[in-house]
Amino acid sequence: MIVQVLALLALVLALWTVFRFAMGLRWAKVSREGARAAEQARGRRVVAEIPVSEDEVVFFLEDDAGFYWGGRQARKRHIRGARLLLNGGVMASFARDGDALPPPAAPEEYQGRERWEIVVYREDGEERIACGGLREGVSRDMATRVFEAIRAAVAPGKEQA
Repeated sequence: MIVQVLALLALVLALWTVFRFAMGLRWAKVSREGARAAEQARGRRVVAEIPVSEDEVVFFLEDDAGFYWGGRQARKRHIRGARLLLNGGVMASFARDGDALPPPAAPEEYQGRERWEIVVYREDGEERIACGGLREGVSRDMATRVFEAIRAAVAPGKEQA
């Protein structure tokens, strides 16, 4: 009888743990959908969801005036160009007509993991948008969507290799 009671308690504990995990995932999804709806109500378009850490995701947003992510922003009229980087190596770049981007830094030595990021060159400096190093394809897709949104808004039809 005691063995059956202990087995029942273990089962209840396991089910409770799975239930809490499922509700945590559901809460995170509902919170993210609510935040997305609030941003869309403000007239902003969600370009990508960028993971900042394992627990936090920020939206990369676009509206008529600029781009916004994680408390930072870049106004479209101030953007001179951008580069899409993989482990520090340039995968794609563009610049406004009449602007030249500074020479790229040397790519980093491969550490066994892809790290995608965007460098946005503004009139007053540069901003780096880390798109993470998630499993193959996910970070690349996020980085590509962010880069293409910036390129399309700032210099349509312009690309450099």
